Amino acid sequence: MKITCVIGTLGGGGAERVMTYLSGGLAARGHQVTLLTLDDSVADFYPVPAGVQRVRVDLPTFKKAGFLGGIARLWKLTKAVRATRPEVVVSFMTLSVLASCWLLRIPYIYADHLDVRHLAYSVKWRILRNFLLGCASCVTVLSERDRKFIALYHPHWKAAVIYNPALPPAKGFFERPVFFEEGKKYVLAVGRLAKQKGFDRLLEAWRRVCEDFPDWRLCIIGAGEEESELKGLAETLDVQHSVQFVPPVKDLGAVYRHSQLYVMSSRAEGFPMVLLEAMSFGVPVVSFNCNGPDVIVRDGIDGFLVKQNYTDRLAAKMAELMRNDDQRRQFGEKAREITKRFSLNKYLDAYEQLCKDAVK
Repeated sequence: MKITCVIGTLGGGGAERVMTYLSGGLAARGHQVTLLTLDDSVADFYPVPAGVQRVRVDLPTFKKAGFLGGIARLWKLTKAVRATRPEVVVSFMTLSVLASCWLLRIPYIYADHLDVRHLAYSVKWRILRNFLLGCASCVTVLSERDRKFIALYHPHWKAAVIYNPALPPAKGFFERPVFFEEGKKYVLAVGRLAKQKGFDRLLEAWRRVCEDFPDWRLCIIGAGEEESELKGLAETLDVQHSVQFVPPVKDLGAVYRHSQLYVMSSRAEGFPMVLLEAMSFGVPVVSFNCNGPDVIVRDGIDGFLVKQNYTDRLAAKMAELMRNDDQRRQFGEKAREITKRFSLNKYLDAYEQLCKDAVK
């Protein structure tokens, strides 16, 4: 099949990483795959997979383009899609390309990588979104909860659940990251420094435990609009001496390998790749019980799930694992099963079948 995969950028992010898995995996199965990105202002964080043709089309957002500019933008996007000559289009969180597919009468699959209950649109965009997703061959979501929400409020959408894949870690020696202090144990958190990720709540929880664990450090890896506020909060809470803020790291393998605990403090999630990756390296998890982690983490088996907003309980579960080496080891062994529970082959099988159904 000729398949065109569309995403805004290949900048850092879970959806972007999964797009490389999908496009590369479909190409490896013999399909002719084109990867179309729409924003050249963001540098690539991930390489284009082997066997995948990359096409760039630099487009302003509809908000910046205005009404007349929006028409020109749609025309340019439609030409770009037509030039790839697809039998089916798979779009990751890019609604505008669906309008082009509808105009060209090309079947399309739309994948949302966020909790659909928390997505906000203007009235005009909501009307357009509902129409375009109603015409989609399938709308894939990351949780059964999202599928049920769509079935209730948008029964004309053809929704299906496809979980993100967890890949086995690369074998070999991983040198200790240079920003990890010698002789210290590490609690790790990775993500955009934005409100959604809840790092302010993580710092609050860390304040409750750090004095009892002087040989432990909290490492937060990421960048974003709340960086200065979070660093200021760390100083206000007087925990800056035991907290490290590290810019985004391309290959997190060594970081996972040398971390003792992963903590997810998000207010909302889709199906977080960092959680899958950390667990594939045998890192136990403590997470708020939001969408995504509630499927990934088996409470009391490979980690702990904590009721949303209860930072005192998050701190208590962190402390429980920080003081118990044997429990961390047992949870870590069970965490490695994530690569079998959510394998790449299952993921590719599901999308390949959706593409075949759409072409039919």
